[in-house]
Amino acid sequence: MIWPPDALWPTIAAVWMHAHGSPGGERANALVALRRFQQDFDLTDCALAFIAEHHTLDPSSRIIKRERAENAFEAVHVIDGVGLVMPFEHTVTATVWALHTYVFPQFLHTPRLLVHSRGSGYGKTALLGCISELANYGRYTVAPSAPALYRWLRKHLDTTFVIDNAEHSRLWDPQDLLRQVYEAGHRQGGEIPRVIRDEVIYFPTFAPLAMATVIDRNRRDKFPQQIASRSITLEMKKSLEGLDEIFPGDPRFGPVRAVIARWAETFRRPQTIDLPKGLVARCGNNWRVLAAIADSLGYGATLRAAAIAIEKASFDPELGLYENIYKLFERQQDSGLWAREILQALSEVEDGSWDSLTNEMLYDLLWRKGIEKKTVWKKDPDGMRRSNKGFYRWQFESVWRELGIGAIGAQSSKIVRLPRHRRDTGGAHGD
Repeated sequence: MIWPPDALWPTIAAVWMHAHGSPGGERANALVALRRFQQDFDLTDCALAFIAEHHTLDPSSRIIKRERAENAFEAVHVIDGVGLVMPFEHTVTATVWALHTYVFPQFLHTPRLLVHSRGSGYGKTALLGCISELANYGRYTVAPSAPALYRWLRKHLDTTFVIDNAEHSRLWDPQDLLRQVYEAGHRQGGEIPRVIRDEVIYFPTFAPLAMATVIDRNRRDKFPQQIASRSITLEMKKSLEGLDEIFPGDPRFGPVRAVIARWAETFRRPQTIDLPKGLVARCGNNWRVLAAIADSLGYGATLRAAAIAIEKASFDPELGLYENIYKLFERQQDSGLWAREILQALSEVEDGSWDSLTNEMLYDLLWRKGIEKKTVWKKDPDGMRRSNKGFYRWQFESVWRELGIGAIGAQSSKIVRLPRHRRDTGGAHGD
């Protein structure tokens, strides 16, 4: 992605406003113009929203004329100077997640931030180091024990835990105590009871938590849904340009924390928080906090566009699985599909996410949403009827509605950096 010249930002902002607020033909024309800007500069929807909202807040803008106040979201542009290379959507999300650590007690949920990659050396530690310096009372640790976390939290309730190298933990074990802390701390009131000297002690777990781990292909397919559903996930990609230049107590972050703290003193949770279609249930709980914060700083559309892009690219298999099945039904125009047809289509997905998927794995994934295999009958071109194990379209329709599939536009995840802001501103058989 190439950020457009400053001179183009007012034009892009005006077109974006028309595309998102004008009726009829004017909106259609604006959308066409926006797509042209996207093609010329390889801009994502998130980047377009950022340009529009940043220009709207600019005191030199023709849209708003007023003195520019300090903005906690923009203050975190220090992220751009520490050597991180990641999609712009990641930068936006990490920024607002760090801000939420100052005001999370106003909300029922604090989303876990799960930073993952397919191997080591992808920049996870550098990102966690940055988040630890920005967050409220950030505490960076490597593979801590669960008792160490909840005992510390009992005395330091404002702590933001930043945990690295979680691939060496037993997070994949349902009985693991660290996993229980991860899950319980997602919601206010979550506690871990322990008997100490014949007395039951309840340890609080509600606190912001960011975690980094390696998730290889095998672990990706088996990743616990309880963890994934409570997390906003950022996948890091390897880049030769990436640097790790963040020292503990890095002085670049002190002034930024001061700006954030001043903002946090005045922040109040709004009564209603709107989310894009598809961000529902626990996924909606995760993003609602960040959306409210972004709204308060004038970057609500930017954050929502980032949320859509990140959820579309999430390693959680559900969204990608159901979207690909939807596309197959649309292409085939059949009321039912055999399991082997679905597996064949999934194996052709470019990123190779489903290469190792078997019939039983497919059945298991769909069973989680109450979709069970059935006998699907089809008629051959010669008129002969044959059956096989598969699924009917109607079985998926409620899930597609829940996930907003068919209504959410595709997003890209290009590698970009946050721009510097102006300081002023066969017969029957079974498979």
